[in-house]
This record gives sequence, structure tokens and C-alpha cells, in this order.
Amino acid sequence: MAGDPEQIQKQVLEKYAEKFPSSYLDVVRHADLSTLTWASLKFRQPWGIIFGKLSKGNVTVAGDAMHPMTPDLGQGGGSSLEDAVVLGRHIGNSVINNGGLIVPGDMAKAIDDYVKERRWRAAFLVTGSYLAGWVHLGGDKWWVKFLRDGIFYKYLFGRISGLVHKHCGKLPALSSGDMDHSSKKD
Repeated sequence: MAGDPEQIQKQVLEKYAEKFPSSYLDVVRHADLSTLTWASLKFRQPWGIIFGKLSKGNVTVAGDAMHPMTPDLGQGGGSSLEDAVVLGRHIGNSVINNGGLIVPGDMAKAIDDYVKERRWRAAFLVTGSYLAGWVHLGGDKWWVKFLRDGIFYKYLFGRISGLVHKHCGKLPALSSGDMDHSSKKD
């Protein structure tokens, strides 16, 4: 479908008018076309996650900035939440270990520990998601069906889908009375 947004909207409505309930099509009819943008899905090579620089000092990346992935495992948002918990756990433990103070050198170590903990899991999720999408969209050729049905679903999919379950640990508990917000160690 090519053309201006109004033409695309018309084509969508015509193509899917009989396939979807009218309430779904109402969403398309009432969409603010000025907010539509096109962005291709990006694949980040897993070795870029494994060997790349994902933090510098007190700054790091998380979520899609660390591990953009295709939607084929449905783990993009979930893995971003995992990032938040793991990062929060490392930063929280650093603050607790320093008596409620934010210590720049220790904060950099906490962030580095977060990156070390998340690096491999993120690379596996990106790879697994890409493979799942590639297999699903591979086509109907005999060798693709063999790869998909005979190898992927039989041997690999169970392992890949097992990646979706992850316990990130507990966030540390720190009451606001335990923190001295007025000073920092260097």
C-alpha cells in the first residue's frame, strides 16, 4: 500500500471491511492520520549486545536501546521491565550498601553489573525473536517447511519459548528515613 495517508486509510478499510468487526474499522476511520509514521523493524546483531559498549560511567541503555527486537516472541516490553527491575536492584543495593548515599564510583559499578547481568539474556531474546519470525514468515517451499516443522518446532521452539520466563530477583527495601539526601560521598 503506497500513497498519502488518506489513500492508505481508504485501502485498509476496503481490504478489511469483511474480515474485521466494524468497531475495529471505526478505529481506522477515526485515526488521526497526522500521527502515522512508518518505521522499519530494526535487528540488532546479538554480538553487538554481547561485546558492545552498553554503559559508560553512570549512564547506560535499557529497553529497546539495548535490545530492539522483532515482535515474534512478544518480549520487547517484558524484557524492558526486566531491565528496570535488574537496574533498580543493582542501584538500590549500591545505595543501601553506602548507607543511603549515592556514590558515583559505586553507581558506575552497579550499572556495569546490570549490563553484565542483562547482556546474554538480551542477546538470546533478540536472536530467538528473530529466528521465530524468520521461520514463521519463511514461506511454503519444502525445505522451509522441513526447517520450520521438522527442526524448529520440534527441537528449538521449546527452548526459545522458555526464554520468556525470568525471575529478576527482588528489589531491595529501603525506607525514606534510612536515606540522607543531603550528602554524597566521592
